[in-house]
Amino acid sequence: MQSSSCELQILEQKPETLPEQTRTEVQMEDWSKALVEEVYLAQRERDEAMMSRVQLANEERDEAIARAKQMEMSLKVLENINPEENDMTLQELLNRINNADTGIAIEENGAVIVDRIYKTKARKKRITAEEMNAVIEERDAALSQCKRLEQELHHLKEQNQTSANNMRHQTAENNQERALKAKLLAMQEARETAVQQYKTLEEEIQTLRVYYSLHKSLSQEENLKDQFNHTLSTYEEALKNRENIVSITQQQNEELATQLQQALADRANMELELRRAVEASQAASDKVQKSSVTL
Repeated sequence: MQSSSCELQILEQKPETLPEQTRTEVQMEDWSKALVEEVYLAQRERDEAMMSRVQLANEERDEAIARAKQMEMSLKVLENINPEENDMTLQELLNRINNADTGIAIEENGAVIVDRIYKTKARKKRITAEEMNAVIEERDAALSQCKRLEQELHHLKEQNQTSANNMRHQTAENNQERALKAKLLAMQEARETAVQQYKTLEEEIQTLRVYYSLHKSLSQEENLKDQFNHTLSTYEEALKNRENIVSITQQQNEELATQLQQALADRANMELELRRAVEASQAASDKVQKSSVTL
C-alpha cells in the first residue's frame, strides 16, 4: 500500500521534477499508447475504406452479371422465339432457291441465308467478348485488392517491428500489443481470401477461353459461304446452258440443305456451350460474392 502511494505521488509530480529514469518511462508509455491509438485509428479507416471498395466491386460485378443475363435473354428472344418458325423460314428460302428461274433470284435468297448466319455469329461473338471482359475486370479488381492488402500488411508489420524494437526492454506483452497482432492476423487472412478469389477468377477466364476457342471453330461457315457462292455460279452456268438443269439443281440443293442442317446443328451446340459457360460464370460469381460477404 505504501509502495502504491509512492508511485502515485511520483506520477502526480511535474515532469521536470520526476527522476530522469521515471520521466523516460512515462514518456515511453505515453508514446506507446499514442502509437497504438494511431495504429488502431489508421486500421479502422483502412477497414472502412476496404469494405467500401469491396461493396463497390460487388455492385459492379452484379451489374455485369445482370448485363450478361440481359444479353443472353435478348439472344434467346431473337433466335429462339419459335425454332419451328425459324426452320420453316429457312425451308422457304430453300424452296425459293429450288423454284427460282434466274440467277438473280437465287443470289437474293442465298444472300438472306448468309446474312442470317453472319448476324448470328456476330451476336455470339459480341456476347462472348463482353462476358470475357467482365470476368477479366473482376479478376483485375481482385488482384488489385490483393496487392493493396499485401502492402497494408507489410506496412503494419513494419510498424509492429518498430514498436517491438522500441519496447524490447519490457518483459511481457501488454493487451494492446496482442490486439495489434490479432489485427495483423486478420489482415493476413483477408489477403489469403483475396488470393483465393483471384485464383477462382483465373479459372473462370480459362473456362471462357476454352469456350471462345470452340466458338472460333465456327469459321467453317466461311467455307459454307464459298461453297454456296460456288453453287450459285454452278446454277448460273446451268441456267445459261439449259442442259441437265434438273439433275444439277437437285444435287446442289441436297448438298446445300445438308450443309445448312449441319450449320444449324453447330449453332445449337454453340448455344448449349454458351448456356453452360454462363451457368459456370454465375456459379463462380456466387462463390466470389459469398467469399466477399464472409470477408
